[in-house]
Order: sequence, then C-alpha cells, then structure tokens
Amino acid sequence: MYSVRESNAMIDRTTTPAAPASPGELAPACDVFELPIAELARRMDAGMLTAEALVSGHLARIEAFDRSGPSINAVSQLHPDALHDAVRLDRERRLRGARGPLHGIPMVVKDNIDTVGLPTTAGCAALRDALPAADAPVVARLRAAGAIVLGKANMSELAASSGRFGYSSASGLTLNPYRLSRNASGSSSGTGAAVAAGFAVFGLGTDSFGSVRGPACVHALVGIRPTHGLLDAAGVLPLAQSFDTVGPLARTVDDAALVLAALVPEAGIDSTKERLAGRRLGIVMDFHGGNDEIDALFSRACVDLADAGAQTVPVALPADARHLYERVLGDIARSEWAVQLDRYLAALPSPCPRDSAALLARIDAQLADGLADGWRDGSSDGSSDGAGRAPNPLTIAALRHAVETRDEPARPGLSAARAFGAALAGLMQSNRCAALVFPTLACPASPRFDLGDPSYRCRVANPLAPMHMASAAGFPEISVPMGWTEAGVPAGLSVLGRPGDERLLLGIARDYEAATRHRRAPRLA
Repeated sequence: MYSVRESNAMIDRTTTPAAPASPGELAPACDVFELPIAELARRMDAGMLTAEALVSGHLARIEAFDRSGPSINAVSQLHPDALHDAVRLDRERRLRGARGPLHGIPMVVKDNIDTVGLPTTAGCAALRDALPAADAPVVARLRAAGAIVLGKANMSELAASSGRFGYSSASGLTLNPYRLSRNASGSSSGTGAAVAAGFAVFGLGTDSFGSVRGPACVHALVGIRPTHGLLDAAGVLPLAQSFDTVGPLARTVDDAALVLAALVPEAGIDSTKERLAGRRLGIVMDFHGGNDEIDALFSRACVDLADAGAQTVPVALPADARHLYERVLGDIARSEWAVQLDRYLAALPSPCPRDSAALLARIDAQLADGLADGWRDGSSDGSSDGAGRAPNPLTIAALRHAVETRDEPARPGLSAARAFGAALAGLMQSNRCAALVFPTLACPASPRFDLGDPSYRCRVANPLAPMHMASAAGFPEISVPMGWTEAGVPAGLSVLGRPGDERLLLGIARDYEAATRHRRAPRLA
C-alpha cells in the first residue's frame, strides 16, 4: 500500500507543490485529495495516475487521519476487495478504455445501504451480522460505472440522530474535521466527514429529514436530496419510506452531478446547460434570527446571487413551514418505522433479527450484558471496534414506541405533508420563482453531545427546520457551501425546486459555486 506522501507524489508529478492552506485560505490546487472527478479521470486516461495508487492513497489517508491523528472516525468498515477492484479496473482501462468518468474513483457508502462484502449495521451493534446477499441498486449502478467502494461510513444509529449526531453503538462518534468539538450532523455523518477530509472522492448518504443536506452543510460539501422516488431505495434500511431517499455528497457541484447522472442516466443530468443568470429566485427569510453569522452569510449569498445575474424576490412561506417535523413529519415516521423495518429485516439471513421486536430484544440483551461489564456511554474513545458502546437511548426509546404503536395511524397523515408541497409549488408559481433559496441550517453545527463548545450560538429551538420543507413536499434540494463562521465552521446555502428540477438546481448551484468558491479542505495534520 502506498503512503499518503507516495500517492501524492504519483498523482501530482506534473504539479509544483504548494504550501498547505491556512485556515482562511482555499486548499492549494495541487492538493491530491481535493481534485475533482473530471481531473482524476483525465490523469488516469493519460496514464499519469492509476486507480490502484488512488485507492492506496485514500486508504493511507484513512489510516493517518481517521484511525490516528485527529481520529475523525468517519469510515466504519473498509472493503476487503477495494485494492483488488482497483487493479482490475486499471487493467480494464488499459485494454478497453474507461467505462466513464467514475471509472476507478473511490467512494464510501453510508452503513444503511446494502453493499456486498460488508454488513449493513446502520450504526447498530445488534446488526453486525447483517450481511446482504446483493448490492442495493444504487451501489450496483455506481459499481457498474466503475466506482470503487472503499468502505462503509459511520452514521447516526438506525438513521435517527435523536440528539447524538454521528453516534452509533456499532462504531462510536464521528467528529467534524473542521472543528472537533462540533457535530458532524446526521445521519449521514460519516459520509460527510469522509468526503470532506479526503478519505474518499465522493459518498452516498440517505436523506429522510435532512440527513444528506445537513452533513453537506457542516462539511463544506455539495449534497443533493433528489425528487422523492427518483432513485431506487431498495436495499436501504428504512426510517420512513415516504421520505427516505439516497443522495450523493461530493466536494463540487460537477462531482455531485456526475454521481447523480450515473445513478439515473435516463435523466440527462450530465448534459445540463441550465444557468443561474436570468433566473428568478425566491428569497426565504422565515428562518432568519437563529444565528447572527448565518444570517449575515445568507445576506451575502443573496447579494452574490444577484451579482451573478439572478433576479431575487422575497417570499413568505406557508404558516406551518417552521414546524413541519413536530406537527406532521415526526408522527408519520413513527407510524411507518416499525412496519417498514420489519420488511427489511425479514429478508436478512439467520441469525439476524427478523423483525423490529427481535432487534429490540437483541439490543436489550446486549445492554444487559454491557451494563454488567460497564458500557462506555459516549465517544471520547473514537475507535471503531464498537466494544462496550451503549446504543443511543433516545433512538432505542423511539423505536420501542414505534413498535408499540405500530397500529396507530399518523395524525395527520402523509396527505398533510404533500399538501404542504402543493402550497409550496403554488407559492413558487405565484411569485414566478424558478427556485427558493435559504440557509440549509439556521445555525452552525452544534456542539457534539458529549462535549460543550462555548463559542456556539443558536436562538431557535429547531435549526434543522429549513430542511424539512423538501422532505414534506418530496421536492429536490441541493446544499452548496455558503461561507464560514469565525469558529471555522462551514455554512450551507440550499436551493429548492419543483419535482424533476435536478438539472435546474445543479445549474444554479454550479454558477453560485463558481462565483463564490467557498469550499476548502480541513486541516488535519
């Protein structure tokens, strides 16, 4: 296996090295682990780089910074075939050419998405033996495009953060590489941290109520929640399938577009010509007031959008937009969780739990054993062996409640969520808006659950509320870097459109990204 230094040298043999970025600077152009997919593909096509060297370099970086150093703890399991796959794909490129831009590109997969060769734990130690018989369709499509699975990414337990973003009984706590005292959001915490820190070129997450967009926001990444139903969600351990979707996390809009295009080639996403200039955008101020720095960054983003040629108009959201989870989404998720989890677990091989009640029984048994031995309830130990870690008590209590009330219908039901979507579409039509823009999170990343951070400020009860609009409506949304707080924490700008508007949103986000260049890598040394 190559070291980080050796892999860097192989990839950058034609580039003059630059000094490391200071906290206030963009990462240098020659930073191997910030190169976009198109440039990596160009170098591999030119014989300047191999997939084997690329995979080895990322594995060395994981060893240096995820397992050691700051111990980000983003990658929960490494795939045993990653290097073998890289060698095989290098040989295929030499003999027949590349399959496409993702040929030989390393990725990570959130640990609730089935990937052959690794268990789908969903961050739950009680599912360590849940070995899938087949890749989830989204993984299969990316592998068919030539992408290489480096491993699985840690996540909030069972995709329900419940106050502990990025914590799981299977793998401990994922840290935010930009500020170790802040959370990595969730529940696709490990995917976000891994891509931001250069442990993979891109990653797959899942998003029910913000689980791709939140990690994108706090890791200076691009995250896409597609139109609900656009991507096949088979082979994904469910939370609430009325809202669940897979989504890519990447370091640039173009990278995210390439991944989405491979997942839905029929959508023509890779050939988008949509632009920001001339678009009429609705400026959403309903989430203003949570944090002064986020408010200021959003005001600057609105100016930047206008300077790039957009027409911006203020819009007022429907009255319940700030309380969607409490009044609508949460109870729908409660009503769906156990029933849908049962269907997923029933397909697992023995000796896995075959339904949610059996899963709870196994967790209870592990808790009883662990309490006798002394559980570590927290994550000052960032290792990923999972020994002696207690499950998230609030998540387990929520699952138990879902099992006990599985026969109680949601009040109000899914129709109420989709009615909000109809109101949102009407609002956009009446204001002649191509899309709505707002801060992805109303406040910066909050302190991790086990460690305080006196620099954190937030004046709203639910800073995640902006992300719940797209979830309720089933609409697409993209989060793109919006800037930085004084504490060095990234912020995100969200662009929300109508169903099927992925190409438009990518075009708007691409032009905003080009005009602002807010993305920069964390300093890990």
